[in-house]
Amino acid sequence: MNFPNLDICIPFDGAETQVAMWANNENEINFRFQHDLAMRCTLAFAALELKEYLGKTIDADITIKSAENLSGQGEFNIHLHVENPASKNESFIIDPVSRGIHITGKGRTGALYGVYEFLRLQGWRWFAPGPEGEIIPQKRDRLVLPEKPVSCSPSFPNGRGFVFEYQYQDSRELWLWMARNRLNMSGCRPATAAFCEKLGMSSAIGGHIFDKFLNPEKVMSSGKTLWEEHPEWFGQPDNGTRRKETAYKTQFCVSQGGLIKFLGDELLKFLNREWYYADRIDIWGFDTWGAICNCPDCVKLGNGTDHAVYFASALRDFLNNARENGKLDHEIQLAICAYEGTATVKAPTRPIQENLIAAGDCVTFFPINRCYAHDFADQDCSWNRKYADNLNDWFACTPKFPVMICEYYNVSKFEDLPLLFIKRMTADMRQYYDSGVSGISYMHLPFANWGIRTITQLLHAQLAWDIDTDIQTFLTEYFRSWYGRYSDKMRKVYQLAEEAWSHCSQWRAWSKHSLLSQLAEWAESKDSFISGNDHFTPMEAVTSGRHSIRLLKQALAIVDIVLKQEQNRVAFKHKQDGSASCPVNPTEVKLVEQKRGFYEKHLEEDRRLLLYGLDTMCLMTALLDYGIAIENQNISIANLIYKEIENVSESLNNCLMPLTFTQFGPGFTVRDALTRTQLRDCIRKCRKLNVTVCEKKALWIKP
Repeated sequence: MNFPNLDICIPFDGAETQVAMWANNENEINFRFQHDLAMRCTLAFAALELKEYLGKTIDADITIKSAENLSGQGEFNIHLHVENPASKNESFIIDPVSRGIHITGKGRTGALYGVYEFLRLQGWRWFAPGPEGEIIPQKRDRLVLPEKPVSCSPSFPNGRGFVFEYQYQDSRELWLWMARNRLNMSGCRPATAAFCEKLGMSSAIGGHIFDKFLNPEKVMSSGKTLWEEHPEWFGQPDNGTRRKETAYKTQFCVSQGGLIKFLGDELLKFLNREWYYADRIDIWGFDTWGAICNCPDCVKLGNGTDHAVYFASALRDFLNNARENGKLDHEIQLAICAYEGTATVKAPTRPIQENLIAAGDCVTFFPINRCYAHDFADQDCSWNRKYADNLNDWFACTPKFPVMICEYYNVSKFEDLPLLFIKRMTADMRQYYDSGVSGISYMHLPFANWGIRTITQLLHAQLAWDIDTDIQTFLTEYFRSWYGRYSDKMRKVYQLAEEAWSHCSQWRAWSKHSLLSQLAEWAESKDSFISGNDHFTPMEAVTSGRHSIRLLKQALAIVDIVLKQEQNRVAFKHKQDGSASCPVNPTEVKLVEQKRGFYEKHLEEDRRLLLYGLDTMCLMTALLDYGIAIENQNISIANLIYKEIENVSESLNNCLMPLTFTQFGPGFTVRDALTRTQLRDCIRKCRKLNVTVCEKKALWIKP
């Protein structure tokens, strides 16, 4: 349908003049309690989004009006409705009617998502944050309208997003990109908390927070340290002796009533100050891969997970009492973790407490050392089998407890490498959905140079919203839209990169069985050597590494060719244009780059990421090969490999990688690529061994 006039209708008097003000006054609204104002803010924002993007799509006179002021003479009307102003329900219906459509959200978030779905029907996509990440459809003379009502609901309603690394990553463009891709779980950041509320998001914070609350050196009001005043609060190790130096090696003693009150009071302070806007608090134990408390009272509770559930229940009672007594003015969800680092990956042996069920609390399952060479449910993979079995045990809990999944597509050991999981995500997210997982996230979202990892964010968002997505159609659209004429070649690049890093867990997981962990241990002690794991012997790992290097070189060769073609095309096109004036501010620079360098920028990001990945794989493989040569006392081979190690380490050392926020305190650091490989100490050991070989004519030999 084509028309010169289009009215966007929202159910508020004065919309004609006030809509922009309503859409941007989120900082003046308490979204928890002022539901009508919250709905007006979100609907006004949705109307402005609709007007802006439809204005770039069709030639029409578009106005925003109050529904009460419609004359009935408009060419076409788009009505925005919300069924329940107090709800964040994300379901919506797009219903075609005579001379218009109705977009109705079950809650205000659903209405916003309905607007974005209607824009998606027109061809709009948001592949990355900011204008440069937009896929702009060609101008047309008519709108694409559904022939029958379109009804949509999320496949994973209990949380879709990311676990953000540390505290200082904050971006309005990122939150907006997430909302446009129907991700609903942000990080709690005070500067943009109201903006996220406007977008209908929930926010999460917390994690390993008790390390800080239970610092043994913390000075109490008595003037004593926490350890001096309450050593019994810290877990009792197997040997029965608590020591301050090893306090974090054992989970804290959850059977201590005084400790529960202390931690509840500490948490309450944060919930009423820095974390006031948070909707969910992750309460994880010490990340020490240590033991659980073995005091008699804790032993009676059951396994480590039983301890964690007992603690969560006690904390839930504390927060419920705080609500009743007016010390906390809002509900808060608690999320415990199922995670090896806190001795909680196994399901509890006791029933889940009813107060956790009643409050809507949940558990997040963290398969940190899973294998990505095999599907999560592959029973033939020893690494994945234990996780799949434990997850199934969680689903068998009584009463039934909501389970979410946190994947590890960019865990800290992966260090922003060009890893792809298209095959794994497609199979695993279906398996999670079918088994009953209600929410999904991954850690950690990269904040710069997404490169080929753009597909990871998009596929994660798409499948989290609609598990029945036609994957091949989705991928075809992605490559065509993101790379244009180079789509087929770049699809091959992605396939090569995904295969090259398919064994990323065997190389770099946190597990002691990963080759990175074994290289680190080898660097620290002459009494250890690389033993491999049940997927690789050391020599098989070297063979696999060399194969991956060949694949990455093939991928880079393709990127080099298409990048040069695109650079030449853009250069000649710019020269022929001649009419464009030079940009005079950052906004204009972005617009110019969006128009001229759209594909060029993507290819350059891809190339940088692939170069870093290639050098890292070369270094890991060479270090492993060098260690084998040393073990076998093969001096000539060791000398050749050592030269390769120095060459590739120099290349990595000369390359800066995107900034990383610090774990403790404000600020950030920019690390070189060699530091990100986590292999400096291993290289130092090789240098030491090389000096021994070359100068002393003797080899270090394992005793």
